[in-house]
Amino acid sequence: MAHAGVKVMRRILCGVLLALGLLNPAGAQEDFPNRQIRLIVVFAPGGGADTTARVVAGPMSQILGRQVVVENRPGGVYGGQIAATARPDGYTLMADASAFAVRHRLHANLSFDYLRDFAPVARLSIMPLLLVVPVDGPANLRDMITTLRARTDKPHYSVAGLGSASHFAGLHFILRSGIDAQHVAYRGGAPGAMAVLTGDTLFNFATMPSSLGLVQGNRLRALAVSAESRTPILPEVPTVAEAADLPGFALSEWIGLYAPTGVPQPIMARIADAVKQSLAQPEVIRLLAGQGAEAAFLGLQDFAGFLAQQRELLSDLAERAGMKAE
Repeated sequence: MAHAGVKVMRRILCGVLLALGLLNPAGAQEDFPNRQIRLIVVFAPGGGADTTARVVAGPMSQILGRQVVVENRPGGVYGGQIAATARPDGYTLMADASAFAVRHRLHANLSFDYLRDFAPVARLSIMPLLLVVPVDGPANLRDMITTLRARTDKPHYSVAGLGSASHFAGLHFILRSGIDAQHVAYRGGAPGAMAVLTGDTLFNFATMPSSLGLVQGNRLRALAVSAESRTPILPEVPTVAEAADLPGFALSEWIGLYAPTGVPQPIMARIADAVKQSLAQPEVIRLLAGQGAEAAFLGLQDFAGFLAQQRELLSDLAERAGMKAE
């Protein structure tokens, strides 16, 4: 109710300013941007969303002619609240991971609405996940599935936090492959991968930054990659669809850019175009690849369609897994 009141007061104030001739939306759109832009990242520095946002913010600043300043507001919902209640003028943006698609299902009693209060601007990047096992574990994914189906106990697999891409990829894999296993949630990708290394869990869908060095150092074995196609970083590793004969299996981490609902369409288009130009730059592609990510631009309409598809997929997985809002 408090959030709704703020929205109403904002509309009343804008109406008064318009009546007094102190606010000119058309002029503001033509002049955009005329000051720095705040880009809120809902994670701590150093993670995939933060790295992607910082890599893209530099060239965006050059293209737009104004500084795009990354501001970390860890906690997911905390950063979301700041962005959702910001003035819808294009000067506050938010970068979030794939969990954005289901935050409305995982968090109850929020002062804002993830479905109502955000507009998708662009998809920035995709980061495939690696299905990793101990180096002395199964030689391939089919062998692992056969072994797990035959077990009478319920083996554990690690995930990088509840609601993460790692979590949903694990759920998707279990449901599609017909095995029975119990997830164990860790605080981030690195601890989840280390749990496999130490033998505490049997497998993990790990982010590239948390697992690539361990795989290349022969401390973990990568059985498959979660994306639709193989990754050029590890071209010898098959996709889950290939390795387990699970057609259509694909679930990766991805980073999206959002604005508060109500930003004028010309400004939304201007921001999306700046993102598109930034992601096409060779240096940006190189920097993202160094983090195990791929530049994967989708504009306003295409990203909205992709987000709707992801919401359907992840919401179905959450429903089937009995995940409840907290």
